[in-house]
Amino acid sequence: MQRILEAHLFGGRTFDDVAVIVRNGAQVATVQRFLAAQGIPVNVPASETALRDEPAVRPLLNIFSVVVGDRGIDPELCVSLLTSRIGGAGTLELRRLRQVLRRRELQEGGGRTSDELLVDLLTSPLANEGLGSEAGPARRIERMIRAGKDALTAASADPETVLWELWSVSGLSDKWSAAALSEGQGSVRADRDLDAMLALFQTAERFVDQMPGAAPRLFLEYLLSQELPMDTLAARARRRASVSVLTPASAAGRHWPFVIVAGLQEGIWPNLRLRGELLGSGELQALLDHGASFRQHRQPLSLLQDIRFDELRTFSTAVSRASEELVCCAVSSQDDQPSQFLDLVDPLPPGTTERPRTEVLRPLTLRALVAELRKFAQDPGNPALATEAVAHLGRMAARSPEIPGADPAQWWGLLDLSTTRPVLPLEAPVPVSPSKVDSVLTSPLSWFVSAAGGEKTTDFARSLGTLVHSIAQDLPEATGNEYVAELERRWPTLGMKDTWEGKADLRRAEGMVRKLAAYVILARQSGRRLLATEVDFEVDLPFEEEGQQRTARLRGQIDRLEEDSKGRPVIVDLKTGRSAPAKKEIEGHPQLASYQVAVNEGGLTDRAAARESGGAALVHLGTKNKEASVQEQHPLDPSEDWARAMIQEAARLMSAASFETVHDPRRSGFGGSGCRLPEVCPLCAEGRQVTQ
Repeated sequence: MQRILEAHLFGGRTFDDVAVIVRNGAQVATVQRFLAAQGIPVNVPASETALRDEPAVRPLLNIFSVVVGDRGIDPELCVSLLTSRIGGAGTLELRRLRQVLRRRELQEGGGRTSDELLVDLLTSPLANEGLGSEAGPARRIERMIRAGKDALTAASADPETVLWELWSVSGLSDKWSAAALSEGQGSVRADRDLDAMLALFQTAERFVDQMPGAAPRLFLEYLLSQELPMDTLAARARRRASVSVLTPASAAGRHWPFVIVAGLQEGIWPNLRLRGELLGSGELQALLDHGASFRQHRQPLSLLQDIRFDELRTFSTAVSRASEELVCCAVSSQDDQPSQFLDLVDPLPPGTTERPRTEVLRPLTLRALVAELRKFAQDPGNPALATEAVAHLGRMAARSPEIPGADPAQWWGLLDLSTTRPVLPLEAPVPVSPSKVDSVLTSPLSWFVSAAGGEKTTDFARSLGTLVHSIAQDLPEATGNEYVAELERRWPTLGMKDTWEGKADLRRAEGMVRKLAAYVILARQSGRRLLATEVDFEVDLPFEEEGQQRTARLRGQIDRLEEDSKGRPVIVDLKTGRSAPAKKEIEGHPQLASYQVAVNEGGLTDRAAARESGGAALVHLGTKNKEASVQEQHPLDPSEDWARAMIQEAARLMSAASFETVHDPRRSGFGGSGCRLPEVCPLCAEGRQVTQ
């Protein structure tokens, strides 16, 4: 579509001569976002979107509902407000805010989740104290809520005064006005946001005039209950020529020299689904039109014919808006088929079954041109084109330094390394976690990306594991029913919806805590008693690297510390994953061996009288076994050096200046399609394409 518009400009016309007509409002928003992202000015009629659904209005109405007491503040609303046009926070800013809140909560000895801390942040001004710029969106929304409640208590409170107080405290008026007067991607969006706000206040003014003395809550109900867009006489901001994007209903009665009818896909245009069948409005209309014999006119075939006629009439309205030139667009793929209406405007020649396809070329923008030239410049298969592309890039870099990406000094693949020094200075101790020893020994690159924050957002499996571990810490020796009751009490903190999938996860979690109860009984029968839960330890292990003495600081937390019949401490690590290591791997299991080294080195002298470890065990709660699966590692002899050497090697790898990637096909998650980092791994095809 963009190439069609660009080609149209060379014909001597302007964007005001062009209209893009699509089937519904959802497609209007999609086309608007696409064209705006490509730098094409867009004009969307206000009547295409209901006022309550405007991106700038919806969060203000949510805050308004909190102020009048129609809605409480929950984690879902917090995230919605913070990331809205009013809050202005992105996904990365929200994640940083959660981390800061959680870190402060743990330092103060609390245990609230990040969701609870977000709610507190929007309800208490004291919660924002001591936070940096990452809490800016939360401060704005908290001030708006507080100012709105103060305005609501005034004797002259009405919907208009409460709305004005919310808007004025937000401080967005000057910011959006400056953006609207500037040039760039955000200008059109700021225009539309300000227009929406103006329409909102005009609606509030009209409501107050028509219903004097009405409570603000009634205005909120009035606005949220409207399904159709309201007409407005407000002047729309428009400073330059732009392409009109609208539906057939909005285009009726108007004409443009050049019209593009987009989205002609089967199932969308025509849309032959039955209308109004839920409440029987079609039956009522047929009864009024045909009397007692109305059911004869309600046969499926006749209904489809009526709907097809309506769709054809709408299509006729769209294509008849062009006074000089008409272009109809459709996509043909495995999932999408062109609409049958294409045959009406351009019938297929006799003997042909498929239409010729148009290749989608690059956009005619400066950035796209630079990207294509860089692609040809790095193509070894065509030296002539590569030489020509390099020459063009050189002229761009020499004559127009402001062209982004033309100068090779800006190419990230050719930039010098920011540093070649090790991750940690040689004199600094290397922190080593027992749970990470195995991963860094298996693939140093995979460990480093994870440690540097390159992992995906925490998924539900990890959240569930954290919940089960917290229950095991607070109730170390409870019965199965007590564990299940505590699980049901804490389950809402995960934010799971009440669906069949959520209920299945709850049943799985119940199985975990019942296995935990079964293990507690098994431990007693084995003659072991519980000493403590969630035991922190820290041990320094010296090692030598490049002729210099260094220190590996082994530290972590033990889920359960038990004592056997000989008075020796036994380490128990609870696992909530679905898989378990092979039996032959347990004796050399890196995490369990690291725990035992910490015990043998005196890390638990304040917890157990004996210094020698009594062994370690993995207790699997998430596997398919009906009972808790226990894998035990025999006590580690303090004179054996293999475990210490393993920890020292892990410390050396963790503090290195470079990190290698390894594919070990014997281990799950590595090798072939199971590589954890195919995008950056040079051993994978995807990684090799990136490095090239």
